[in-house]
Amino acid sequence: MPDKDLIEISVSRVIPAAKWKVIRLIVKVWEFPAYIANVKEARVIQKSRNKIRTSWKIEVNGVPISWTEEETLSLKQNRIYFKAIEGDLEDFKGEWRFADHKEGTQVTVNVSLRVGIPAIKDFAKAYLQKILTRNFQAILEALEKRSISMRYAGYKHGLVDKISGFGIIGHPYNFKHLDRCFKMLNPKFVMPSLEFISHLFNISPSFKLYDIKDFKSKAGNTTNGCFIIATFIPDMVEKDIWTVFSKVVKACKIAEKQGIGIVTLGGFTSIVAERVGHEIAQEVDIAVTTGNTFTAAMTIDGVLKAAGLLNLDIASLKVTIVGGTGDIGSACARALVDNVKQLTITGRTKSNLSRLKAELKKRKKAKVFATTDNKKAVSDADIIIAAASVSSSILDIGWFKPGSIICDIGYPKNISYAPVSREDILVFSGGLSKSPTPLFLPLDLGLPSSNIIYGCFAEGIILALEKRYESYSFGRGNITSEKIEEIRQLGKKHGFEISDFYWGDRLIDNSIIEKIKQIK
Repeated sequence: MPDKDLIEISVSRVIPAAKWKVIRLIVKVWEFPAYIANVKEARVIQKSRNKIRTSWKIEVNGVPISWTEEETLSLKQNRIYFKAIEGDLEDFKGEWRFADHKEGTQVTVNVSLRVGIPAIKDFAKAYLQKILTRNFQAILEALEKRSISMRYAGYKHGLVDKISGFGIIGHPYNFKHLDRCFKMLNPKFVMPSLEFISHLFNISPSFKLYDIKDFKSKAGNTTNGCFIIATFIPDMVEKDIWTVFSKVVKACKIAEKQGIGIVTLGGFTSIVAERVGHEIAQEVDIAVTTGNTFTAAMTIDGVLKAAGLLNLDIASLKVTIVGGTGDIGSACARALVDNVKQLTITGRTKSNLSRLKAELKKRKKAKVFATTDNKKAVSDADIIIAAASVSSSILDIGWFKPGSIICDIGYPKNISYAPVSREDILVFSGGLSKSPTPLFLPLDLGLPSSNIIYGCFAEGIILALEKRYESYSFGRGNITSEKIEEIRQLGKKHGFEISDFYWGDRLIDNSIIEKIKQIK
C-alpha cells in the first residue's frame, strides 16, 4: 500500500567531468558552503573506510533545515547512499547514482523523506518537496560550475590538456536573415507571423549548432571548434539588452561544457557587454575575445591594399571613420592617423568624440576632426571606414565622392550588400580574412565564400591554434598597435591574411578597378 506521507524527489544532471572527479567533489562536503549558496554548513563528523558521518545546515527560501546523516560509499556500484540519523526531517534517505555519459557523467540523486509534523504535514509535504527539489537542483548546478571552474583553473596552472579548441558565437542580423537560416536547416520551413517568431525567438535559449572538426592551419597545427547561436537579433539589443546579455553568457557556458579553450564574439555579441558596462568574461571561466584586434588588422590592411590598387598615396588622403569611437573604429584611427593627411572620426556621443580627438591630436601628425554629422564627414573623404555597430545603414551610397574607397566592416554589411549601380567608387566588405580551412556551416553567414571568414572568427581560431586561451581583445579602447601587429603575424603564420575584395557576393577584379580609375 502506498505511503501517502512519503515525499519522493528525483533530480538529474549531466556534469562535464569523469565519474571519479564528480564523486570526489560530492565527498568533499566541507567545500560545499564555499560554492553552493543554499548550504550554510557541511562538515565531516566521523569517517571510516567506506562510511562518512556528516552534519548539514541548509537554507532554502528562508527556511532553515539541519540534520546529521550517514553516507555509505558503494563505488563499485557507482552509488553513494545516505540516511539522516537525526535532525529536522523524519526518515530522510536517498542515493547518488553515477553513470557514464558522452558529455561527462550523468548524476542522479533520489531522495525520500517524511515530514512527521502533525496537523501541518499535508501542507508541509508539498512545500518541502518543492524547496528540497530546488535545493538538489542547485547543488547539481553548482557541482557542474565547480567542475568547469576547476578545469579552467587547471589550465591557468599549466595543465594545458584540460581545455582545447575554439567556439564561435554568432546570431542572425535580422528576421529575414533568420528566415533564410531556418530554410537552410529545413527547406520546407514556412515563417510564421513576425509577432509569434519574435516572442518565440526571444525566449529560446542559446544553443550549439555545429561542430567544426580538424581545422588545419598553414603551419600544420590542428584544432577543433563549434559554432554557437545566441538567439537574438540586433533590434533586441535596444529593447532588452540584459536578456541579450544573458543569452551571450549562456552561449559562453555552452562552450565551457564542451571544454572549449576560447570563445570569440561575432557581430553584436561583442558590443553587448560594452553597452551594459559589464564584462562577459566576469560571468564565465572560459577565455572570451571580441575578435576586434584581428578585425582591425584586416581592416587596416584592406584600406592600404585598396589605396594601392587605385594608385593613391595614403599620405595625401583624407580618411573618415564612421563609428570612430568604437573599439575597432578607434583602433583603426590610432593606426592610420600617423600615415594620412586628414582623419575624421564620427560617433553619436560628443564626449567620446572629444576625448578621442584630443588623444589623436596630441600624439599624432594628421589633421584630426570629430563630428556627429556622417554625411558631411564622408562627402569629401577619399577613404571611408564604416565601423558603426548598427542594424540598418546610416550612410547613403550617394554621399560618396567619385573615386572614393568605402570599407564596410559592420555586421550586417549594409553598404557593400546594398543594390546600387555606381561604378565610380570602390566598395568592399572589410575586416574579412582568407581561411586556410574552409568553413562549411549549415547557415548563411553573409560571407561570399566558405574560404572567407570574419576577422573576429579568425582571431579565436588563431589563438586556439596557438593554444593561447586568453581574453585577447576585450572592452573598448584596449587595442594597441603592438597587439595588432602580433595577431597579424600569428594569423599570417597559420594562413589567415586579408581576403580578396568582394562587393556583396561579387568578386572585385581588375576590370572593376580599372573602370574606377578611368572614371576618377
